Amino acid sequence: MSAPASALMQLSPDSSVLLLTLGVLLIYVELNRPGSILPGAVGLLLALLSVAPLFHQHLNPAAILAIAIGILLLARSLRRSTTAITPVIATLCLIFGALFLVRQPINARVHIATAVPCGLLLGLGTTILTRIARRARLNKGLDLERARTSRPGAFKS
Repeated sequence: MSAPASALMQLSPDSSVLLLTLGVLLIYVELNRPGSILPGAVGLLLALLSVAPLFHQHLNPAAILAIAIGILLLARSLRRSTTAITPVIATLCLIFGALFLVRQPINARVHIATAVPCGLLLGLGTTILTRIARRARLNKGLDLERARTSRPGAFKS
């Protein structure tokens, strides 16, 4: 294994979660400004490089499940209108999933000072971007189901 690759595997879980968050945020920048290839490419690279060292840790399956539930809840709110509690639950799932992700001794885990800001950035940031995207689709007339239910009589079936 080369020196840079072995140094990458030495990333702490805190550093991995921070790099993953930064990578996802850069991907969001690319999605918000299509055509600017650099943020998306760097974001994807950071996300992939941050996940690799985590696979060499003793991961907690319940924490992985919590993160997956948080992602699924956020993805669901992209397609359908959800209640206000859904993004809160998704954000809490991301925070607690990151906090308990690694089952190592206390010095090799994700600390609360890392898990909370990263979970808030990803959870609430995704929620804000999702609401902007839903509003844009509604304004363009692409979300006809919601348009039909919100303005009775505007669309005849």
